[in-house]
Amino acid sequence: MPAANDGKVIFADNLGIYGNCIVIDHGFGLQTIYGHMSQFEVKKGDMVKKAQEIGRTGSTGLAGGDHLHFTMQVDGVQVNAVEWWDPHWIHDRILSKTGAAGAEAVPETPAPPHTPKRRRR
Repeated sequence: MPAANDGKVIFADNLGIYGNCIVIDHGFGLQTIYGHMSQFEVKKGDMVKKAQEIGRTGSTGLAGGDHLHFTMQVDGVQVNAVEWWDPHWIHDRILSKTGAAGAEAVPETPAPPHTPKRRRR
């Protein structure tokens, strides 16, 4: 299983229903979580690079079969990982706001005009 991005392994142990689990901290409060692993290739404290092999998928914990439970969290709150696979979403919500190299400023979208609520009859 490859790491989603560069970061530091902050957890590599059993985590109840998720079985053998690896958590990588990518900075800025962003973490990726890899659950139901059968084998670890990293340990707590290791620095990893994007695409580095961190372990093997498995069926540990309450898994019904060999698979990976992958999720992301920001400041401890789980978020929809699919959004983070969209380069446009990353540009608009991350790179343009952090001033990352190569990210052009995106003009602010004006707020929609206030529309009063209609009364029900």
